Amino acid sequence: MGENAAAVPVIVKTWDGIIRESIKVDSPDQQVSITVDSLPTELLLDPEYDLMRDLQPNELHPTWMQFMGAEKKTIVLPGKGDIERYMPLVADLERRESTLVTAAELKNSALEKGSFVFLGSSAHTLGLFGRPDHPAKGFTLDVRKNPLNPDQVMVLVSSSSTQETARVIRKLSHYGKYSYLHFTGGKIRQKRVAPSANGISFPLLAPPAGIPVQQVKKFSDIVTDLQHSRVIYVGEMHTDYSSHLLQLQVIQALFDKDPNLVVGMEMFPRSSQQALDDYIDGRITDEREFLKSSNYFKVWGYDYRLYRDIIGYAREHHIPLVGLNLKKEIVSTVFRKGATDELTDEQLTKVATERDLELPGYEKRLRTIHSMHNNSPHGSNFSGFIQAQSMWDETMAESIVNYLQTHPEKRMVVIAGTGHVYKDSGIPPRVARRVDVRQSVLIADNGMDRGMEEGKQLDYLMFSESITLPPAGKIGVVLNEIKSTGDKPGQVLIIQISPHGKAGQAGLMENDIILAIDDFQVSTVGDLKAALMNKGPGDTVNLNIRRKETTLNITVELSNMDKSTMKMPPGHPKK
Repeated sequence: MGENAAAVPVIVKTWDGIIRESIKVDSPDQQVSITVDSLPTELLLDPEYDLMRDLQPNELHPTWMQFMGAEKKTIVLPGKGDIERYMPLVADLERRESTLVTAAELKNSALEKGSFVFLGSSAHTLGLFGRPDHPAKGFTLDVRKNPLNPDQVMVLVSSSSTQETARVIRKLSHYGKYSYLHFTGGKIRQKRVAPSANGISFPLLAPPAGIPVQQVKKFSDIVTDLQHSRVIYVGEMHTDYSSHLLQLQVIQALFDKDPNLVVGMEMFPRSSQQALDDYIDGRITDEREFLKSSNYFKVWGYDYRLYRDIIGYAREHHIPLVGLNLKKEIVSTVFRKGATDELTDEQLTKVATERDLELPGYEKRLRTIHSMHNNSPHGSNFSGFIQAQSMWDETMAESIVNYLQTHPEKRMVVIAGTGHVYKDSGIPPRVARRVDVRQSVLIADNGMDRGMEEGKQLDYLMFSESITLPPAGKIGVVLNEIKSTGDKPGQVLIIQISPHGKAGQAGLMENDIILAIDDFQVSTVGDLKAALMNKGPGDTVNLNIRRKETTLNITVELSNMDKSTMKMPPGHPKK
Protein backbone atom coordinates (compact mmCIF):
# COMPACT_ATOMS: atom_id res chain seq x y z
CA MET A 1 0.00 0.00 0.00
CA GLY A 2 1.50 3.35 -1.05
CA GLU A 3 2.27 6.34 1.15
CA ASN A 4 -0.58 8.30 -0.45
CA ALA A 5 -3.23 5.70 0.36
CA ALA A 6 -6.50 7.15 1.63
CA ALA A 7 -8.56 5.63 4.40
CA VAL A 8 -12.20 5.47 3.25
CA PRO A 9 -14.74 4.98 6.06
CA VAL A 10 -17.38 2.41 5.12
CA ILE A 11 -20.58 1.15 6.70
CA VAL A 12 -22.11 -2.13 5.55
CA LYS A 13 -25.72 -2.56 6.60
CA THR A 14 -26.81 -6.17 7.04
CA TRP A 15 -29.86 -8.03 8.24
CA ASP A 16 -28.32 -8.18 11.73
CA GLY A 17 -27.01 -4.62 12.04
CA ILE A 18 -24.14 -2.52 10.73
CA ILE A 19 -20.42 -3.12 10.26
CA ARG A 20 -17.92 -0.25 10.22
CA GLU A 21 -14.70 -0.59 8.26
CA SER A 22 -11.89 1.65 7.06
CA ILE A 23 -10.60 0.70 3.60
CA LYS A 24 -7.13 1.73 2.44
CA VAL A 25 -7.32 2.87 -1.19
CA ASP A 26 -4.45 4.13 -3.37
CA SER A 27 -5.88 3.74 -6.90
CA PRO A 28 -9.26 4.40 -8.58
CA ASP A 29 -9.69 0.81 -9.77
CA GLN A 30 -8.56 -0.97 -6.62
CA GLN A 31 -10.70 -3.95 -5.65
CA VAL A 32 -11.47 -4.63 -2.01
CA SER A 33 -13.60 -7.17 -0.19
CA ILE A 34 -15.47 -7.07 3.12
CA THR A 35 -16.69 -10.25 4.80
CA VAL A 36 -19.95 -10.10 6.72
CA ASP A 37 -21.85 -12.71 8.70
CA SER A 38 -25.31 -12.03 7.22
CA LEU A 39 -26.75 -10.77 3.97
CA PRO A 40 -25.72 -7.19 3.20
CA THR A 41 -28.47 -4.69 2.29
CA GLU A 42 -26.61 -1.41 1.73
CA LEU A 43 -23.07 -0.02 1.41
CA LEU A 44 -22.34 3.53 2.60
CA LEU A 45 -19.08 5.29 1.73
CA ASP A 46 -17.88 8.13 3.97
CA PRO A 47 -21.16 8.36 5.94
CA GLU A 48 -19.86 10.99 8.35
CA TYR A 49 -18.06 13.17 5.81
CA ASP A 50 -14.52 12.50 6.96
CA LEU A 51 -13.05 12.85 3.46
CA MET A 52 -12.40 16.00 1.47
CA ARG A 53 -14.73 15.36 -1.46
CA ASP A 54 -17.58 16.79 -3.48
CA LEU A 55 -20.89 15.76 -1.95
CA GLN A 56 -23.52 14.00 -4.03
CA PRO A 57 -26.72 16.01 -4.70
CA ASN A 58 -28.79 13.74 -2.43
CA GLU A 59 -26.33 14.34 0.44
CA LEU A 60 -26.90 18.08 0.43
CA HIS A 61 -29.92 19.42 2.22
CA PRO A 62 -31.05 22.74 0.77
CA THR A 63 -30.08 25.69 2.99
CA TRP A 64 -30.17 29.46 2.97
CA MET A 65 -26.37 29.40 2.96
CA GLN A 66 -26.41 27.38 -0.25
CA PHE A 67 -28.43 30.08 -1.95
CA MET A 68 -26.20 32.86 -0.63
CA GLY A 69 -23.14 31.01 -1.94
CA ALA A 70 -24.62 30.30 -5.36
CA GLU A 71 -22.74 31.65 -8.35
CA LYS A 72 -25.94 32.80 -10.05
CA LYS A 73 -28.60 34.23 -7.74
CA THR A 74 -31.92 35.60 -8.98
CA ILE A 75 -34.60 37.41 -7.02
CA VAL A 76 -38.06 36.97 -8.52
CA LEU A 77 -40.25 39.96 -7.69
CA PRO A 78 -44.02 39.70 -7.19
CA GLY A 79 -46.61 42.00 -8.72
CA LYS A 80 -46.66 45.69 -7.81
CA GLY A 81 -49.34 45.23 -5.19
CA ASP A 82 -47.21 42.81 -3.15
CA ILE A 83 -43.66 44.07 -3.66
CA GLU A 84 -43.58 46.63 -0.84
CA ARG A 85 -43.62 44.05 1.97
CA TYR A 86 -40.46 42.41 0.57
CA MET A 87 -38.39 45.54 -0.15
CA PRO A 88 -36.05 45.23 2.89
CA LEU A 89 -35.00 41.76 1.68
CA VAL A 90 -34.68 42.95 -1.92
CA ALA A 91 -32.34 45.75 -0.86
CA ASP A 92 -30.19 43.34 1.16
CA LEU A 93 -29.93 40.75 -1.62
CA GLU A 94 -29.13 43.39 -4.24
CA ARG A 95 -25.99 44.22 -2.27
CA ARG A 96 -25.01 40.56 -2.58
CA GLU A 97 -24.88 40.58 -6.39
CA SER A 98 -28.31 39.12 -7.04
CA THR A 99 -30.18 39.68 -10.29
CA LEU A 100 -33.68 41.14 -10.15
CA VAL A 101 -36.46 39.94 -12.43
CA THR A 102 -40.24 40.06 -12.22
CA ALA A 103 -42.24 36.85 -12.21
CA ALA A 104 -43.88 37.96 -15.46
CA GLU A 105 -40.49 38.44 -17.17
CA LEU A 106 -38.94 35.18 -15.97
CA LYS A 107 -38.92 32.42 -18.58
CA ASN A 108 -39.68 28.86 -17.54
CA SER A 109 -36.60 27.71 -19.49
CA ALA A 110 -34.38 29.81 -17.18
CA LEU A 111 -35.47 27.98 -14.03
CA GLU A 112 -32.88 25.21 -14.32
CA LYS A 113 -29.98 27.66 -14.73
CA GLY A 114 -29.33 28.90 -11.22
CA SER A 115 -30.75 29.46 -7.75
CA PHE A 116 -33.80 31.64 -7.14
CA VAL A 117 -35.59 33.49 -4.36
CA PHE A 118 -39.32 33.79 -5.08
CA LEU A 119 -41.00 36.62 -3.18
CA GLY A 120 -44.60 35.61 -2.70
CA SER A 121 -46.60 33.26 -4.89
CA SER A 122 -46.34 33.18 -8.69
CA ALA A 123 -47.19 30.92 -11.61
CA HIS A 124 -43.63 29.56 -11.37
CA THR A 125 -43.84 28.49 -7.71
CA LEU A 126 -47.35 27.08 -8.13
CA GLY A 127 -46.17 25.10 -11.14
CA LEU A 128 -43.21 23.57 -9.29
CA PHE A 129 -44.27 23.21 -5.65
CA GLY A 130 -48.02 23.72 -5.54
CA ARG A 131 -49.16 26.11 -2.82
CA PRO A 132 -46.70 26.02 0.13
CA ASP A 133 -48.24 25.65 3.56
CA HIS A 134 -46.79 28.84 5.08
CA PRO A 135 -48.32 30.55 8.13
CA ALA A 136 -50.47 33.57 7.29
CA LYS A 137 -48.71 35.85 9.79
CA GLY A 138 -45.01 36.62 10.05
CA PHE A 139 -42.06 35.94 7.74
CA THR A 140 -41.27 32.50 6.28
CA LEU A 141 -38.16 31.45 4.36
CA ASP A 142 -38.51 27.99 2.82
CA VAL A 143 -35.52 26.56 0.91
CA ARG A 144 -36.20 23.71 -1.53
CA LYS A 145 -34.05 21.85 -4.01
CA ASN A 146 -34.56 23.13 -7.51
CA PRO A 147 -36.63 20.25 -8.97
CA LEU A 148 -35.30 21.05 -12.45
CA ASN A 149 -31.66 21.17 -11.32
CA PRO A 150 -30.91 19.42 -7.99
CA ASP A 151 -27.50 21.14 -7.72
CA GLN A 152 -29.30 24.46 -7.16
CA VAL A 153 -31.94 25.68 -4.73
CA MET A 154 -35.15 27.66 -4.84
CA VAL A 155 -36.27 29.76 -1.88
CA LEU A 156 -39.96 30.47 -1.27
CA VAL A 157 -40.48 33.59 0.82
CA SER A 158 -43.74 34.72 2.40
CA SER A 159 -44.24 37.83 4.51
CA SER A 160 -47.35 39.44 5.96
CA SER A 161 -45.86 42.97 6.16
CA THR A 162 -42.87 45.19 5.46
CA GLN A 163 -42.19 45.32 9.21
CA GLU A 164 -42.06 41.53 9.53
CA THR A 165 -39.51 41.41 6.70
CA ALA A 166 -37.36 44.27 8.06
CA ARG A 167 -37.08 42.64 11.49
CA VAL A 168 -35.41 39.47 10.19
CA ILE A 169 -32.89 40.81 7.64
CA ARG A 170 -29.93 40.97 10.03
CA LYS A 171 -30.81 37.62 11.57
CA LEU A 172 -30.96 35.46 8.47
CA SER A 173 -27.17 35.03 8.22
CA HIS A 174 -27.18 33.36 11.67
CA TYR A 175 -29.53 30.63 10.37
CA GLY A 176 -27.66 29.79 7.17
CA LYS A 177 -27.56 26.04 7.85
CA TYR A 178 -31.37 25.69 7.97
CA SER A 179 -33.86 24.83 5.25
CA TYR A 180 -36.97 26.32 6.82
CA LEU A 181 -37.33 29.41 9.03
CA HIS A 182 -40.42 31.11 10.38
CA PHE A 183 -40.40 34.37 12.36
CA THR A 184 -43.10 36.49 13.94
CA GLY A 185 -42.26 39.91 15.28
CA GLY A 186 -38.62 39.25 14.44
CA LYS A 187 -38.42 36.20 16.74
CA ILE A 188 -37.64 32.73 15.43
CA ARG A 189 -40.57 30.36 15.91
CA GLN A 190 -39.61 27.40 13.72
CA LYS A 191 -36.34 26.20 12.25
CA ARG A 192 -35.61 22.88 10.60
CA VAL A 193 -33.33 21.12 8.17
CA ALA A 194 -34.66 19.11 5.25
CA PRO A 195 -33.69 15.41 5.31
CA SER A 196 -30.78 14.23 3.15
CA ALA A 197 -28.67 11.12 2.59
CA ASN A 198 -25.64 10.42 4.80
CA GLY A 199 -22.75 9.22 2.66
CA ILE A 200 -22.67 7.72 -0.80
CA SER A 201 -25.19 4.88 -0.85
CA PHE A 202 -25.08 1.69 -2.93
CA PRO A 203 -28.09 -0.62 -2.50
CA LEU A 204 -27.01 -4.26 -2.31
CA LEU A 205 -29.85 -6.62 -1.49
CA ALA A 206 -32.84 -4.57 -0.50
CA PRO A 207 -35.44 -6.34 1.64
CA PRO A 208 -38.30 -7.44 -0.65
CA ALA A 209 -41.83 -6.24 -0.06
CA GLY A 210 -44.69 -8.71 -0.04
CA ILE A 211 -48.40 -9.21 0.49
CA PRO A 212 -49.62 -11.36 3.42
CA VAL A 213 -51.48 -14.22 1.78
CA GLN A 214 -54.08 -14.34 4.49
CA GLN A 215 -55.17 -10.83 3.43
CA VAL A 216 -56.15 -11.93 -0.07
CA LYS A 217 -59.83 -10.99 -0.40
CA LYS A 218 -62.70 -12.09 -2.58
CA PHE A 219 -63.76 -9.58 -5.22
CA SER A 220 -67.07 -9.01 -3.48
CA ASP A 221 -65.28 -8.09 -0.24
CA ILE A 222 -63.01 -5.67 -2.10
CA VAL A 223 -66.03 -4.02 -3.73
CA THR A 224 -67.64 -3.62 -0.29
CA ASP A 225 -64.51 -1.78 0.86
CA LEU A 226 -64.42 0.37 -2.30
CA GLN A 227 -67.95 1.58 -1.54
CA HIS A 228 -66.45 3.64 1.29
CA SER A 229 -64.24 5.57 -1.15
CA ARG A 230 -65.28 8.59 -3.18
CA VAL A 231 -62.61 8.00 -5.84
CA ILE A 232 -61.53 4.54 -7.03
CA TYR A 233 -58.57 4.29 -9.41
CA VAL A 234 -58.15 1.19 -11.56
CA GLY A 235 -54.73 1.41 -13.19
CA GLU A 236 -53.84 -0.14 -16.51
CA MET A 237 -51.06 -1.12 -18.83
CA HIS A 238 -52.62 0.52 -21.86
CA THR A 239 -52.30 -2.45 -24.22
CA ASP A 240 -53.18 -5.11 -21.62
CA TYR A 241 -56.78 -6.21 -22.21
CA SER A 242 -56.88 -7.88 -18.77
CA SER A 243 -56.48 -4.46 -17.14
CA HIS A 244 -59.49 -3.14 -19.03
CA LEU A 245 -61.64 -6.12 -18.10
CA LEU A 246 -60.76 -5.45 -14.45
CA GLN A 247 -61.84 -1.85 -14.91
CA LEU A 248 -65.16 -2.97 -16.38
CA GLN A 249 -65.72 -5.46 -13.55
CA VAL A 250 -65.15 -2.77 -10.93
CA ILE A 251 -67.45 -0.31 -12.72
CA GLN A 252 -70.23 -2.90 -13.03
CA ALA A 253 -69.91 -4.07 -9.42
CA LEU A 254 -69.99 -0.54 -8.00
CA PHE A 255 -72.84 0.56 -10.25
CA ASP A 256 -74.83 -2.47 -9.11
CA LYS A 257 -74.41 -1.30 -5.50
CA ASP A 258 -75.01 2.40 -6.16
CA PRO A 259 -75.94 3.95 -9.54
CA ASN A 260 -74.52 7.36 -8.53
CA LEU A 261 -71.37 6.52 -10.45
CA VAL A 262 -69.24 8.40 -12.95
CA VAL A 263 -66.18 7.22 -14.90
CA GLY A 264 -63.19 9.55 -15.32
CA MET A 265 -60.93 8.70 -18.26
CA GLU A 266 -57.29 9.61 -18.89
CA MET A 267 -57.93 8.72 -22.55
CA PHE A 268 -59.96 11.86 -23.28
CA PRO A 269 -58.98 15.49 -22.78
CA ARG A 270 -61.40 18.03 -21.41
CA SER A 271 -61.96 19.27 -24.97
CA SER A 272 -63.71 15.96 -25.81
CA GLN A 273 -66.31 16.41 -23.06
CA GLN A 274 -69.13 17.52 -25.35
CA ALA A 275 -68.71 14.41 -27.52
CA LEU A 276 -68.68 12.19 -24.41
CA ASP A 277 -71.88 13.83 -23.11
CA ASP A 278 -73.58 13.58 -26.49
CA TYR A 279 -72.77 9.88 -26.83
CA ILE A 280 -73.89 8.94 -23.32
CA ASP A 281 -77.08 11.02 -23.61
CA GLY A 282 -77.97 9.61 -27.05
CA ARG A 283 -77.51 12.77 -29.11
CA ILE A 284 -74.81 10.85 -31.01
CA THR A 285 -76.11 7.40 -31.89
CA ASP A 286 -73.43 6.10 -34.26
CA GLU A 287 -70.26 4.82 -32.59
CA ARG A 288 -68.20 5.86 -35.61
CA GLU A 289 -69.52 9.42 -35.33
CA PHE A 290 -68.64 9.42 -31.63
CA LEU A 291 -65.04 8.40 -32.41
CA LYS A 292 -64.87 11.13 -35.02
CA SER A 293 -66.45 13.81 -32.83
CA SER A 294 -64.26 13.00 -29.80
CA ASN A 295 -61.10 12.84 -31.97
CA TYR A 296 -60.30 9.57 -30.19
CA PHE A 297 -57.62 8.44 -32.63
CA LYS A 298 -55.83 11.79 -32.34
CA VAL A 299 -56.12 12.34 -28.60
CA TRP A 300 -55.30 8.76 -27.58
CA GLY A 301 -54.78 6.30 -30.42
CA TYR A 302 -54.59 2.95 -28.63
CA ASP A 303 -56.87 0.25 -30.02
CA TYR A 304 -60.36 1.52 -29.23
CA ARG A 305 -61.59 -2.04 -28.72
CA LEU A 306 -59.70 -2.05 -25.39
CA TYR A 307 -62.16 0.57 -24.05
CA ARG A 308 -65.20 -0.25 -26.15
CA ASP A 309 -66.98 -2.42 -23.57
CA ILE A 310 -66.42 0.16 -20.81
CA ILE A 311 -67.81 3.00 -22.92
CA GLY A 312 -70.62 0.80 -24.19
CA TYR A 313 -71.64 -0.20 -20.65
CA ALA A 314 -71.57 3.44 -19.55
CA ARG A 315 -73.77 4.42 -22.50
CA GLU A 316 -76.25 1.62 -21.87
CA HIS A 317 -76.63 2.61 -18.21
CA HIS A 318 -76.29 6.39 -18.66
CA ILE A 319 -73.13 6.54 -16.56
CA PRO A 320 -71.41 9.90 -17.23
CA LEU A 321 -67.93 9.80 -18.75
CA VAL A 322 -65.53 12.60 -17.83
CA GLY A 323 -62.51 13.57 -19.91
CA LEU A 324 -59.77 14.29 -17.38
CA ASN A 325 -56.78 15.14 -19.46
CA LEU A 326 -55.00 17.82 -21.42
CA LYS A 327 -54.69 18.02 -25.16
CA LYS A 328 -51.70 15.95 -26.20
CA GLU A 329 -50.02 18.85 -28.01
CA ILE A 330 -49.67 20.80 -24.75
CA VAL A 331 -47.66 18.16 -22.90
CA SER A 332 -45.81 17.22 -26.09
CA THR A 333 -44.67 20.82 -26.53
CA VAL A 334 -43.35 21.04 -22.97
CA PHE A 335 -41.61 17.66 -23.33
CA ARG A 336 -39.95 18.61 -26.63
CA LYS A 337 -38.99 22.18 -25.73
CA GLY A 338 -37.97 21.46 -22.14
CA ALA A 339 -40.03 24.36 -20.76
CA THR A 340 -43.49 25.93 -20.79
CA ASP A 341 -42.40 29.08 -22.63
CA GLU A 342 -43.78 27.94 -26.00
CA LEU A 343 -47.31 27.46 -24.66
CA THR A 344 -49.85 30.09 -25.62
CA ASP A 345 -51.87 31.97 -23.01
CA GLU A 346 -54.92 29.98 -24.11
CA GLN A 347 -53.08 26.66 -23.67
CA LEU A 348 -51.91 27.68 -20.20
CA THR A 349 -55.52 28.26 -19.14
CA LYS A 350 -56.16 24.55 -19.83
CA VAL A 351 -53.40 23.44 -17.42
CA ALA A 352 -53.80 23.07 -13.65
CA THR A 353 -52.06 26.10 -12.13
CA GLU A 354 -50.89 24.37 -8.95
CA ARG A 355 -48.42 21.55 -9.65
CA ASP A 356 -46.22 19.76 -7.12
CA LEU A 357 -42.98 18.20 -8.40
CA GLU A 358 -41.75 17.25 -4.92
CA LEU A 359 -43.97 14.29 -4.04
CA PRO A 360 -42.01 11.39 -2.49
CA GLY A 361 -40.66 9.04 -5.14
CA TYR A 362 -41.98 11.14 -8.06
CA GLU A 363 -38.66 12.40 -9.41
CA LYS A 364 -36.98 9.01 -8.92
CA ARG A 365 -39.76 7.15 -10.73
CA LEU A 366 -39.83 9.63 -13.60
CA ARG A 367 -36.06 9.59 -14.01
CA THR A 368 -36.26 5.83 -14.51
CA ILE A 369 -38.95 6.28 -17.16
CA HIS A 370 -37.09 9.21 -18.73
CA SER A 371 -33.95 7.13 -19.15
CA MET A 372 -35.93 4.97 -21.57
CA HIS A 373 -36.41 8.03 -23.79
CA ASN A 374 -32.77 9.09 -23.93
CA ASN A 375 -32.33 7.73 -27.46
CA SER A 376 -35.23 9.85 -28.65
CA PRO A 377 -34.32 13.11 -30.39
CA HIS A 378 -36.53 14.88 -27.85
CA GLY A 379 -35.75 12.75 -24.83
CA SER A 380 -32.67 14.30 -23.24
CA ASN A 381 -34.27 17.16 -21.24
CA PHE A 382 -35.56 15.95 -17.88
CA SER A 383 -36.85 19.42 -17.02
CA GLY A 384 -39.37 19.25 -19.84
CA PHE A 385 -40.27 15.65 -19.04
CA ILE A 386 -41.05 16.14 -15.34
CA GLN A 387 -42.98 19.36 -16.00
CA ALA A 388 -45.02 17.72 -18.76
CA GLN A 389 -45.83 14.76 -16.51
CA SER A 390 -46.84 17.00 -13.61
CA MET A 391 -49.16 18.93 -15.91
CA TRP A 392 -50.71 15.61 -16.97
CA ASP A 393 -51.17 14.41 -13.37
CA GLU A 394 -52.26 17.70 -11.82
CA THR A 395 -54.79 18.50 -14.55
CA MET A 396 -56.39 15.09 -14.14
CA ALA A 397 -56.52 15.65 -10.37
CA GLU A 398 -58.08 19.06 -10.87
CA SER A 399 -60.67 17.61 -13.28
CA ILE A 400 -61.62 14.94 -10.74
CA VAL A 401 -62.03 17.48 -7.94
CA ASN A 402 -64.01 19.92 -10.09
CA TYR A 403 -66.49 17.19 -10.97
CA LEU A 404 -66.84 15.87 -7.42
CA GLN A 405 -67.42 19.35 -6.02
CA THR A 406 -70.19 20.11 -8.52
CA HIS A 407 -71.70 16.62 -8.18
CA PRO A 408 -71.49 15.83 -4.43
CA GLU A 409 -73.73 12.76 -4.82
CA LYS A 410 -71.36 11.01 -7.26
CA ARG A 411 -68.58 8.46 -6.80
CA MET A 412 -65.91 8.35 -9.51
CA VAL A 413 -64.02 5.41 -10.96
CA VAL A 414 -60.85 6.69 -12.63
CA ILE A 415 -59.24 4.62 -15.36
CA ALA A 416 -55.67 5.68 -16.15
CA GLY A 417 -52.20 4.30 -16.67
CA THR A 418 -50.65 2.57 -13.68
CA GLY A 419 -47.99 5.26 -13.33
CA HIS A 420 -50.68 7.91 -12.80
CA VAL A 421 -52.62 6.18 -10.01
CA TYR A 422 -50.02 5.45 -7.32
CA LYS A 423 -51.22 6.69 -3.92
CA ASP A 424 -48.05 8.54 -2.99
CA SER A 425 -46.82 10.03 -6.27
CA GLY A 426 -49.65 9.90 -8.82
CA ILE A 427 -53.05 11.57 -8.99
CA PRO A 428 -54.39 10.61 -5.49
CA PRO A 429 -52.14 12.90 -3.38
CA ARG A 430 -52.89 15.75 -5.80
CA VAL A 431 -56.61 15.17 -5.32
CA ALA A 432 -56.06 15.00 -1.53
CA ARG A 433 -54.30 18.38 -1.63
CA ARG A 434 -57.47 19.90 -3.08
CA VAL A 435 -60.22 18.00 -1.27
CA ASP A 436 -60.47 15.58 1.66
CA VAL A 437 -62.00 12.34 0.30
CA ARG A 438 -61.26 8.65 0.76
CA GLN A 439 -59.48 7.17 -2.25
CA SER A 440 -58.61 3.59 -3.25
CA VAL A 441 -56.20 2.26 -5.86
CA LEU A 442 -56.25 -1.07 -7.70
CA ILE A 443 -54.01 -2.39 -10.45
CA ALA A 444 -53.97 -5.70 -12.28
CA ASP A 445 -51.05 -8.01 -11.49
CA ASN A 446 -49.57 -7.92 -14.99
CA GLY A 447 -46.05 -8.85 -13.91
CA MET A 448 -44.72 -5.44 -14.96
CA ASP A 449 -44.87 -3.41 -11.77
CA ARG A 450 -45.78 -4.69 -8.34
CA GLY A 451 -46.27 -1.23 -6.86
CA MET A 452 -44.63 -1.65 -3.48
CA GLU A 453 -41.69 0.75 -3.32
CA GLU A 454 -41.64 4.48 -2.64
CA GLY A 455 -43.60 6.35 -5.26
CA LYS A 456 -45.60 3.25 -6.20
CA GLN A 457 -48.05 2.61 -3.38
CA LEU A 458 -51.52 1.12 -3.89
CA ASP A 459 -54.33 -0.66 -2.03
CA TYR A 460 -55.09 -3.78 -4.07
CA LEU A 461 -53.01 -5.85 -6.44
CA MET A 462 -55.59 -7.78 -8.41
CA PHE A 463 -54.87 -11.23 -9.82
CA SER A 464 -56.29 -11.44 -13.33
CA GLU A 465 -56.06 -13.89 -16.19
CA SER A 466 -54.15 -12.93 -19.32
CA ILE A 467 -56.62 -12.27 -22.15
CA THR A 468 -55.90 -10.85 -25.57
CA LEU A 469 -58.12 -9.27 -28.19
CA PRO A 470 -58.65 -11.04 -31.51
CA PRO A 471 -56.66 -9.51 -34.38
CA ALA A 472 -58.06 -6.49 -36.16
CA GLY A 473 -58.75 -6.51 -39.87
CA LYS A 474 -56.26 -4.59 -42.01
CA ILE A 475 -56.56 -3.27 -45.55
CA GLY A 476 -52.79 -3.58 -46.06
CA VAL A 477 -51.76 -0.06 -47.02
CA VAL A 478 -49.54 2.76 -45.72
CA LEU A 479 -51.32 6.10 -45.56
CA ASN A 480 -50.52 9.79 -45.58
CA GLU A 481 -53.04 12.19 -44.08
CA ILE A 482 -53.39 15.50 -45.91
CA LYS A 483 -54.83 18.01 -43.46
CA SER A 484 -57.85 20.14 -44.32
CA THR A 485 -57.29 23.73 -45.42
CA GLY A 486 -60.07 26.31 -45.41
CA ASP A 487 -63.18 24.80 -46.96
CA LYS A 488 -61.22 21.91 -48.46
CA PRO A 489 -61.64 18.71 -46.37
CA GLY A 490 -58.73 16.51 -45.43
CA GLN A 491 -57.71 13.54 -47.52
CA VAL A 492 -56.31 10.05 -46.85
CA LEU A 493 -53.74 9.12 -49.48
CA ILE A 494 -52.38 5.60 -50.09
CA ILE A 495 -48.59 5.84 -50.45
CA GLN A 496 -47.67 2.15 -50.30
CA ILE A 497 -49.35 -1.22 -50.92
CA SER A 498 -48.31 -4.18 -48.78
CA PRO A 499 -47.40 -7.42 -50.58
CA HIS A 500 -48.74 -9.31 -47.53
CA GLY A 501 -52.35 -8.06 -47.74
CA LYS A 502 -55.00 -8.24 -50.44
CA ALA A 503 -55.23 -4.55 -51.30
CA GLY A 504 -53.11 -4.94 -54.41
CA GLN A 505 -55.06 -7.97 -55.60
CA ALA A 506 -58.29 -6.00 -55.21
CA GLY A 507 -56.94 -3.23 -57.43
CA LEU A 508 -55.88 -0.50 -54.97
CA MET A 509 -52.89 1.53 -56.11
CA GLU A 510 -50.46 4.05 -54.71
CA ASN A 511 -51.74 7.66 -54.84
CA ASP A 512 -55.37 6.51 -54.56
CA ILE A 513 -57.38 8.78 -52.23
CA ILE A 514 -59.86 6.99 -49.92
CA LEU A 515 -63.13 8.91 -49.85
CA ALA A 516 -65.37 6.48 -47.95
CA ILE A 517 -65.54 2.96 -46.51
CA ASP A 518 -68.94 1.26 -46.65
CA ASP A 519 -70.52 4.70 -47.21
CA PHE A 520 -68.82 6.18 -44.13
CA GLN A 521 -67.05 9.37 -45.19
CA VAL A 522 -63.29 9.38 -44.65
CA SER A 523 -61.18 12.56 -44.36
CA THR A 524 -58.69 11.50 -41.68
CA VAL A 525 -56.90 8.31 -40.70
CA GLY A 526 -59.06 8.34 -37.56
CA ASP A 527 -62.16 8.19 -39.73
CA LEU A 528 -60.74 5.17 -41.51
CA LYS A 529 -60.02 3.40 -38.24
CA ALA A 530 -63.55 4.13 -37.03
CA ALA A 531 -64.97 2.72 -40.27
CA LEU A 532 -63.09 -0.56 -39.73
CA MET A 533 -64.07 -0.88 -36.06
CA ASN A 534 -66.45 -3.79 -36.53
CA LYS A 535 -64.38 -5.62 -39.09
CA GLY A 536 -61.96 -8.52 -38.69
CA PRO A 537 -59.66 -10.55 -40.93
CA GLY A 538 -61.66 -12.20 -43.73
CA ASP A 539 -64.39 -9.53 -43.76
CA THR A 540 -64.80 -7.38 -46.86
CA VAL A 541 -65.20 -3.62 -47.14
CA ASN A 542 -66.16 -1.41 -50.05
CA LEU A 543 -63.79 1.49 -50.63
CA ASN A 544 -64.87 4.54 -52.57
CA ILE A 545 -61.64 6.02 -53.95
CA ARG A 546 -60.50 8.79 -56.25
CA ARG A 547 -57.80 7.93 -58.77
CA LYS A 548 -56.72 11.03 -60.69
CA GLU A 549 -60.01 12.32 -62.15
CA THR A 550 -61.93 9.05 -61.73
CA THR A 551 -64.02 7.77 -58.80
CA LEU A 552 -64.00 3.99 -58.26
CA ASN A 553 -65.57 1.46 -55.89
CA ILE A 554 -63.23 -1.38 -54.91
CA THR A 555 -64.07 -4.31 -52.61
CA VAL A 556 -61.15 -5.49 -50.43
CA GLU A 557 -60.87 -8.52 -48.17
CA LEU A 558 -59.24 -7.56 -44.88
CA SER A 559 -56.13 -9.39 -43.67
CA ASN A 560 -54.46 -10.20 -40.36
CA MET A 561 -51.17 -8.39 -40.80
CA ASP A 562 -48.55 -8.47 -38.09
CA LYS A 563 -46.64 -5.20 -37.70
CA SER A 564 -43.41 -6.99 -38.60
CA THR A 565 -44.65 -7.94 -42.08
CA MET A 566 -44.47 -4.45 -43.54
CA LYS A 567 -41.86 -1.73 -43.30
CA MET A 568 -43.51 1.65 -42.85
CA PRO A 569 -42.01 5.02 -43.80
CA PRO A 570 -41.47 7.16 -40.66
CA GLY A 571 -44.55 9.06 -39.54
CA HIS A 572 -47.08 7.20 -41.68
CA PRO A 573 -49.80 4.94 -40.26
CA LYS A 574 -50.41 1.45 -41.58
CA LYS A 575 -53.93 0.15 -42.05
